[in-house]
Amino acid sequence: MKAHIIILNYNGAELLARCLPSIIEAARSAKTPTCITVLDNESRDASRQVAGRFLSHVTWHDAPQNKVLCSYNEFLARIDEEVAILLNNDIVVSKDFVDPLVEPFRNSQDVFMVTSKCLSSDGSRFEGGRTRFRLKYGIFWAHSRYPGHEALIDTPGYTLAAGYGAVSRKKFLELGGYDELYLPGRQEDTDICFRAWRRGWKCLYEPKSVIYHSGGETFNREFGESLTLTINERNSFLFLWKNLEDPFLIAQHIGFLPLRLAHALVCGKKHFVDGFFRALGKFKQALARRQSEKNTPRIRSDREIFNLV
Repeated sequence: MKAHIIILNYNGAELLARCLPSIIEAARSAKTPTCITVLDNESRDASRQVAGRFLSHVTWHDAPQNKVLCSYNEFLARIDEEVAILLNNDIVVSKDFVDPLVEPFRNSQDVFMVTSKCLSSDGSRFEGGRTRFRLKYGIFWAHSRYPGHEALIDTPGYTLAAGYGAVSRKKFLELGGYDELYLPGRQEDTDICFRAWRRGWKCLYEPKSVIYHSGGETFNREFGESLTLTINERNSFLFLWKNLEDPFLIAQHIGFLPLRLAHALVCGKKHFVDGFFRALGKFKQALARRQSEKNTPRIRSDREIFNLV
């Protein structure tokens, strides 16, 4: 079994200089044959020159256009390694990062994704990897730092979403990759993991693999913190409208929505209200995606998936 590390990059010259040495060391230390590619989303800075310093260890691929995480879709169709390890350019990895991610794919045919334990860039704080999500008063909620998460940080188990880690390349392509409905980004990782669980595949958390994350530096730099929050709210609505099938949960979402919107208006939560109206602009697209998913296998129900973690 072979692995391919793919580092998504956009105007991240400084970030690449920071992350590439650790990723190269991890690939060289792995028992799994592992190669590395920088997948570039039309950068205009010195990213290519920085990657060029590591040319003996890293290849460069220009995405046909900047589709943020959806650029992975085109590239994964080009390669033939069984396991694709998807990383952002703001991630530093531990030396023994690769093999714990690959091992579950060797042991089981139903694994879709394995993600690492994510710490803050200085290693002082748990950032995520073992994600839980629920409906809270009819609204989608997802987090890795939920009540009681501390006891599970170093325990392998299920996760319901992760924007980094190893995926089965074949299963990723079978699912159609990341959905462009969510562009420019946020929640596309939740969407594809949810669809994988629905088909009966597994998404795993493996704390023996450790990464250090700087926290969405490229996205926040490009869109700003305020717009990033609005996009996140918009895509949370789109996720529900595209994927939710349980009649009780749908009724809960519809029933609580006016109250949640009124509460957000009164409390000045403009990102929530803004996100809702932006999502309405893509409502027909979400329903079209919903229809296109209608005939895909359903092994697990919404509630079964929500209750896995």
